Amino acid sequence: MTEQLSRVPNLDALGFQLPTPEEGLAEAKRRLAHTFRPNEMVWLVAERYDSVTPAWNLDIVRQGALGRWVRQRARFDEQAQVLYYLGETPLTDAQFREIRRAYAPFPIAELRAS
Repeated sequence: MTEQLSRVPNLDALGFQLPTPEEGLAEAKRRLAHTFRPNEMVWLVAERYDSVTPAWNLDIVRQGALGRWVRQRARFDEQAQVLYYLGETPLTDAQFREIRRAYAPFPIAELRAS
């Protein structure tokens, strides 16, 4: 019986094929990369998979519209293939320095080319 279950395709409630979580994350990062300027400084600081919906929740750090560093949240809905902006929180200078030290820059140009 378990052999039969492992062969069942990854379908949503309506029977549409869904990507694997790994494929969904790759697509989420590609779509996110297209929202930034090519030379913008961005750090991806969190990626969480929600298997119930299924969707990826991504947290990034970048400069906001007013010039302050902010942590922005995005959600990529795998079923709808849509990237949603969920808001932002300003960072202190100390928080920004810690993130810059701890994380590698987000590879915008590399992901836009793929």
